Amino acid sequence: MIHSFEFYLEVDDCAINQLLTTYGLSGNSMSNVKSVVKSINQKIIHLFDGIKFTTLREKHKRSYYLSLKVDLVKLLTRNNIEEKDYQLIHERIQDMINHSFGMHVSFESHVLTRIDYKHDVYLNNEAESELLFHLIEKQTNKYRQKTKIRWMKDENGIPYRFTSSQYHKNASSELFVYNKELERKAKNEPISNYQNMVRVELRLRNGHLNSKKRQDEILFGKKLSNYFSDALRREYFQSHVVPIMHSGDYCKINLVRQKLKLSNFSKVKKERLEDFMISISRGSLDTPKNHLSPATYRNYLKELSSLGINPILIPKNRKDFPSFFKNPFSF
Repeated sequence: MIHSFEFYLEVDDCAINQLLTTYGLSGNSMSNVKSVVKSINQKIIHLFDGIKFTTLREKHKRSYYLSLKVDLVKLLTRNNIEEKDYQLIHERIQDMINHSFGMHVSFESHVLTRIDYKHDVYLNNEAESELLFHLIEKQTNKYRQKTKIRWMKDENGIPYRFTSSQYHKNASSELFVYNKELERKAKNEPISNYQNMVRVELRLRNGHLNSKKRQDEILFGKKLSNYFSDALRREYFQSHVVPIMHSGDYCKINLVRQKLKLSNFSKVKKERLEDFMISISRGSLDTPKNHLSPATYRNYLKELSSLGINPILIPKNRKDFPSFFKNPFSF
């Protein structure tokens, strides 16, 4: 359900002094807060794995902001995080706060600044992963102001192209689809239970959380409890992910023709839907927008979905690809 989240606490100088004492640091170390954060994280990982301090800054005299990130998979030592786990997570974080600051800082005072929802699926083999990422390369370049990113730069500034991932982002949210097994290998981390796993992450950043709070502070105040809901996660995936990933199974054109033939659509509509998919196959999901009205475009997608057909075709000239590939995602 939730992969990780970030938040900050506002604490006073007494709490900071206790923090430094707890982790064996002197008051003079505050002249280099980056070093303080690094030193704390080197020790806290052995006590509360999954919780990491990210920044420490002074708000004004005797008051500080402390930002933290929580990886729930590490914190609970399991991949499946459920809504019923909220109280346990709350207690674990409060234990860390009590250990670090003493008893006068409460997790209830936290302000949420980011939350990452996740959806994991397992494929049968590496060939299915290759097929999946080949197909979703045809996805739209922009939706809800999220732009598809094809190239990134590594730590040395050298450009590289995504081959086992798909990345869409704007200033307030991000959609990241990636092969979890390959990511673990790239980081020289144990594969563990991630073999043949593909993960979809929807990352809601601070700008989005602020916007939701302005809409309804009671329902969407910046607290973890307000977002720790599987129903809300599903709602977010339906509105932010499905319009990019699309529902329906992937087929080669001959199988699509068979499915269209069995449908109740008119002959003309069947031909137009076939032409629509061929246009996407020759370009991308954006290509038909050049000659169709927005209403017609949306209607064609809806009609294909009603038949269980994904609008992206499996290329017929790829003999190594099957004629049918069941969509692994069910949001």
